[in-house]
Amino acid sequence: MSGYANILGPVDSAFYYVERPETPMNIGALTIYEGHIDFQEFVQLIDSRLHLAPRYFQRIVQAPLHLGQPTWIDDPSFYLRNHVKRAILPTATEEHLRIKVGELLSSTLDRSKPLWEIYVIEGLEDRTAIFFKVHHCMVDGLAAVELFTMLMDLESDVKTPPEKPTFAAPRLPDPARLTFDSFQRDIFHRFNMLDKLGKDITRVAFNLRDSNQRLKMLLGVAHLINNNLKPIRRLPINGVNSGQQMLIWGEFPLDEVHSLRHKVGASVNDVMLSVLTDAVESYCRRRNMNDQEFLRLLVPFNVRAEEEVGNYGNRISVLPIDVPFGVADPVERLKATTRFSKAMKESSLSLSMDMILTLPSLLPAPIQPSVWGIAPLAFSILAHTWCTNVAAPPVPVYLLGHELKHVYGYFPLNPTMGIACVIVSYNRLITMTVVTDQAIVPDPDTLENDLREAYARLRRASGLPDAEVLRPATQVAQLPIPQAVSESRLESAAPPAEAVVTPEKKDDESLAAPIAPADKPAADDSVVAEPEVVAAAEKPNPGLAGASLAASKSPNGSVPQKTAYKLFSEPWAKAFREAINHSDEYRRAGANWTAGSLVFTMNAAPAHDFPQPVSVYMNLHRGECRDARAIDPQEARQQGDFIIAGDYAAWMEVLSGRTSPLLMLTTGRLILSKGSLLKLLPHTRSAAELVNCARRVPWT
Repeated sequence: MSGYANILGPVDSAFYYVERPETPMNIGALTIYEGHIDFQEFVQLIDSRLHLAPRYFQRIVQAPLHLGQPTWIDDPSFYLRNHVKRAILPTATEEHLRIKVGELLSSTLDRSKPLWEIYVIEGLEDRTAIFFKVHHCMVDGLAAVELFTMLMDLESDVKTPPEKPTFAAPRLPDPARLTFDSFQRDIFHRFNMLDKLGKDITRVAFNLRDSNQRLKMLLGVAHLINNNLKPIRRLPINGVNSGQQMLIWGEFPLDEVHSLRHKVGASVNDVMLSVLTDAVESYCRRRNMNDQEFLRLLVPFNVRAEEEVGNYGNRISVLPIDVPFGVADPVERLKATTRFSKAMKESSLSLSMDMILTLPSLLPAPIQPSVWGIAPLAFSILAHTWCTNVAAPPVPVYLLGHELKHVYGYFPLNPTMGIACVIVSYNRLITMTVVTDQAIVPDPDTLENDLREAYARLRRASGLPDAEVLRPATQVAQLPIPQAVSESRLESAAPPAEAVVTPEKKDDESLAAPIAPADKPAADDSVVAEPEVVAAAEKPNPGLAGASLAASKSPNGSVPQKTAYKLFSEPWAKAFREAINHSDEYRRAGANWTAGSLVFTMNAAPAHDFPQPVSVYMNLHRGECRDARAIDPQEARQQGDFIIAGDYAAWMEVLSGRTSPLLMLTTGRLILSKGSLLKLLPHTRSAAELVNCARRVPWT
C-alpha cells in the first residue's frame, strides 16, 4: 500500500461527492498580468516547480461500488500539457474575456486525472490573463494557493530553476487489490477521525469551562435561534442551477476600505459583506423581492488548531452571518453586520459545525455519497448564498518578470444558489468577485453595477468624497492565433494532447486558479481574513535532509555519518551557520544584505517536543553568517533587528521547501514581530538560499 497518499478528509469527501454538472466544485481565480507571457516559458516554469506540490501529480481512486474511501494516489499517466493549456479570445473586447472565462468556469474537471487546470488566455492588449482551476476537495486555505504562490516571485528578475526531480509513479492497483487495500486503510482512517473528534470535543469542553467563552457561545446560539424561529424565504438570487456561469467583479482601494471600517470598529470583511448585501437587496427589489428581512451568508472559517498536523484534509467549517435588509443608512447596516459577525466569530460555534461535518466519515463508505447528497439541500434551506475571502500578498508579485495586476477569485455555487462571492486582498486593493448562474441571475452586469453603487453609497454616508470604483484596464486587442508550440513530453507517460482552445465554444473546456476559501475568525483589524492554517508537510527525513558541515569529508578523506540536531537548538544553529558559510549560492544571493541580524522563533508546540518558544539568532552580513546561536525569546527582543515567528506547521512548510518564507510573511503565516517588511522584500533570493542551507542540516 506504499503507493497511496492520504484518504480524503470528511470535508474533502463532501466536496467530492456533492459535485454535479450544474454545480462544479472548483475554486480558483482569473489573474491579469502586465505584458505578454510566453506560453512555452510558462509551461517550463510550471514543469520546473510543480514537484514542490506533490498533490498536483495525484488523482483520486476509489474501490468499486464505493467499498472504500476516496484516496489520493500518484497518476502514472500524468502529462503536464493535459493541465496547462492556452485559450485565444476570438475578438478584442472585455466582454469576450468574460465569455471565455464563463465557458471555462462552467465545466467540471476530469476525475481520471489530477483535478486541476491552468489556461493562458491570449488576446489582451499589453496584458495576459491566466485562469487557474482546482477541485475544492484537493486544497484548503493556503494549499489552494500553493501552486499559485510557487509560480510567483517577489522580484521581477527571478529566473526559472533549472533542476527538478524525475517523476515516476507506479501502476494503479487493479480493482481487487484496491478493494482489499481500501478495507485495511479504512480502519486506520476511522481511528484517525475518532481521534480528530476527541480533540474537537476537548476544545469545545475547554471553551465551556471558561465562563467568558461560555457566555459568548450562548450569545451565538441566541442569535441563531432568534433568526431561525421561522424559515428563511428564497430570494430572486435563488432558483434552479443551469451550470452556465459568469464572473463579475468590483475593485476598491484597501486604504479607503480601512477608513470606512475604522469609523465603526468593523473589520474589512464586515465592510464588504455590508456592501454585498446592499447590492443584492437592490437587485432583488427590481425582481419582485418578498418580505425576507435579511440576507444570510454562509462564511467558511478555518478551524484547524494552530499546531495541528494530521491527515484530516480541509478543516473548514461554516458560520451563518445575517445582514439586514431595509436599512436606509449604509453606516447603520455596517454596524449591524459588525455586531452579528463579531458575536458569531467569538461563539466558537464553528467547532461544533466542524464536528457535525466529520460524523458522516464514520459511516460505511458505500452510503456516504447518499448522505453527502443531502448536504446541498440542507445548506439551501439554511442560507441564501456563500461568501469567502482570501488574503493574497499585500505587495506586487511577478510571474516570469510580469507583474500581477488583478486577482479575481471564484468559489463553487451551491445548488439553488445563483451567486457566490469571493473577496481578495492584494497589493492595496480589495476585489469582490461574484460567480453567477445564468439561469438564476440572467443579467449579472446589473448586479455588478449594484455592487459599485452600494459601495459609493457607503462612502458618501461615511463622509468620504465621491470617487469612481476602480476597474481593470483589460481592453482587448485582436491578436492572430499563434501556431501550437511543439509538444514535449513533460513529466508524462501519456501522448501529447492538443493544448489550444479554439475560439469556437466548447462545453467541456475548463480553466483554473489556485485561490480558495481561507477564512478564519479574525481580529477587527484584519485585512480580509487570516489565511487558513494549513497542516504541515511531512517533516523531511533527517537522514535525507542534505549534508551539513558535519557530513563533509574529514582530513583523512573519510565521510562521517550525518549528525541530526534538535531543531532550533544550539548545535542546530551552529550547523546552520556552517552550512551558510559553505554555500556559494548564499554568498552571492546575500552579498547586499547589510540590514542586520535575524531571529527565528518557533512558538510553543508541546505536541512536537517544544514545550516553550525557542529562538535562533543569526548575525548575517554580506553573504556571511558571523554568528548563530540559540537564544532566549525575551533576549531576542533586544538583540535581533528582525524577528520572524511562527507555529510548528508554518516552519515545517518553510523548511520542507514548499513555500517561500517571504510569501509566508506577506500572507500572515509567519509574523514579523520586529523590523520592517519593506526592508526584507528586496532579499527574496537570499531568503530562499537561507532555507536551502537550513534544509541541508539534518534535524530530529
